[in-house]
Amino acid sequence: MVLLPAGIYVRDTASQPELKLPSASCSPIIDPHVSPDGTMLAYVRDNELHAFNLLCNMSKQLTNGANRNSVTHGLAEYIAQEEMDRKNGYWWSLDSKYIAFTEVDSSEIPLFRIMHQGKGSVGSDAQEDHAYPFAGSSNVKVRLGVISSTGGSVTWMDLLCGRGDQAENEEYLVRVNWMRGNILTAQVLNRTHCKLKILRFDIKTGQRKVILEEEDETWINLHDCFTPLDKVPNKSSGGFIWASEKTGFRHLYLHDLDGVCLGPITRGDWMVEQVTGVNEASGIVYFTGTLDGPLESHLYCTKLFPDAGDSLQVPVRLTHGKGKHVVVLDHQLQRFVDIHDSLDSPPKVTLNSLLDGSLITSFFEQPVYIPKFKKLQLEFPEIFEVEARDGTTLYGALYKPDAARFGPPPYKTMIQVYGGPGVQLVYNSWINTVDMRAQYLRSKGILVWKMDNRGSARRGLDFEGAVKHNCGHIDAEDQLTGAEWLIRQGLAKPDHIGLYGWSYGGYLSAMTLARFPEVFKCAISGAPVTSWDGYDTFYTEKYMGLPSENELSYLQSSVMHHVDNMKGKLLLVHGMIDENVHFRHTARLVNALIAAGKPYELLIFPDERHMPRRLRDRTYMEERIWEFIQRNL
Repeated sequence: MVLLPAGIYVRDTASQPELKLPSASCSPIIDPHVSPDGTMLAYVRDNELHAFNLLCNMSKQLTNGANRNSVTHGLAEYIAQEEMDRKNGYWWSLDSKYIAFTEVDSSEIPLFRIMHQGKGSVGSDAQEDHAYPFAGSSNVKVRLGVISSTGGSVTWMDLLCGRGDQAENEEYLVRVNWMRGNILTAQVLNRTHCKLKILRFDIKTGQRKVILEEEDETWINLHDCFTPLDKVPNKSSGGFIWASEKTGFRHLYLHDLDGVCLGPITRGDWMVEQVTGVNEASGIVYFTGTLDGPLESHLYCTKLFPDAGDSLQVPVRLTHGKGKHVVVLDHQLQRFVDIHDSLDSPPKVTLNSLLDGSLITSFFEQPVYIPKFKKLQLEFPEIFEVEARDGTTLYGALYKPDAARFGPPPYKTMIQVYGGPGVQLVYNSWINTVDMRAQYLRSKGILVWKMDNRGSARRGLDFEGAVKHNCGHIDAEDQLTGAEWLIRQGLAKPDHIGLYGWSYGGYLSAMTLARFPEVFKCAISGAPVTSWDGYDTFYTEKYMGLPSENELSYLQSSVMHHVDNMKGKLLLVHGMIDENVHFRHTARLVNALIAAGKPYELLIFPDERHMPRRLRDRTYMEERIWEFIQRNL
């Protein structure tokens, strides 16, 4: 099944593609999913949930009452898609008889209008309105309903998220899962991100039971490790696998159907990333994680039901070769596809045994010495360890110019930053080798450095939580530490160090330039969040708290609060129809720079969003960035 602009095409292995369900620009088909038994297809059209019977080619609208402006059925709201990594607004039951779905009501969210200033026309086709919940304001209201896949009445679950009820404080519907026996579960998160509940529903009555509560004073990180089980030891019913960071690192735990924790499955100063498969008959769980270090990602297996009283066994690694492994297990749990790459190896795709990881066959491989790579003159970056002021180890990647062409160090230096939670820049992956801006700058004699400061991902909750209510401070100070290390090593020229970054990285590059004017000469700030009161509720309040309760933190974490200190040159880059980080962030910073009498340069793209997408615009942007670096570094 493939969704194309013309509609949904279905193709059997021996037949030609058949247009099963036509689409239209005025009434597009959105988010189609085939039922588990393969007989039906659910999709959203005109904000309503529909089901299409693939056996008799009949379609039926399942829900009613949506409207174009504020109420939708079966669609994930903006915050869910952008910040929660929940892309879906409906879920098939395992037996294909029911569909759980969301009703989203955004009627209480003021619309934020984005004007298409680059268009030749005016009016409705040159503007767009978004129900964007700014930090401290109301969120959408979300209900969860269940309906038969053949139609009928809706049973609403006893849940309403986003109503601002301080007693229940169930602000966000973050995950929905079905278990066998048509048991429906939902994960709900409170407004301050410090408490998550798992609710179990009776789909016939909508009644609920809280089966698990997770609390952490830092915050709760969402994941997709919830895994239903048919049986658990010494229990007549099933249970589930849950992942928790209660030890400071995300690990797996076994729970019965009522949520009682039966014990840990993994532990240690490393983290589980994803459950990739479970073999209940053999008592084995497969997962990816960082047991071999935070710069690596590997597939492991361990006992699903550890022996009571015994210490946990060290998980067995099934992937071979250092670097990053993305895996897909087959349904028989006999083999897995491994997409493997590293700093010195482009991606290769192999089929491996799930018994011991041994190679069965190779699907795709391209050696690093093929002509197209040789033509690019790529140099593998080197990984270094730097000590933060509190003794924490930070990892950095260094791209050195060719000493034969440009002489020995020190060199003019550009530092790429991101630094925000949920992202890791430095790891053993080919993606860092083919960082073409870094490679281009290196080829021009510029030393390039990137380093993951405290606040970045995959290092545990304490490492990431260092930026709580403190964005733009510890993260910027760690970037200063990295620059000072480069100077001490004789690699970077003092007074010739610049920064560049995008989104949170754009924010951090501008913030670091303003806070440490004696060290940094220039910065390129792409689509920056310049003041956190102008970003969305979910992301901002998780890391900064509520604006009404943390006014000083919001003030001190705003770039505008520090512009008086700025001495270096600043280039601001932003798309004017950015619906994520609105252009007003850059406009507000420009106002502050003007008020402070500080020079700035502005590169705008009237028809681009959060990142320029057109090749023409990307090329133009890179040319302007290089020209700025030449003049100001």
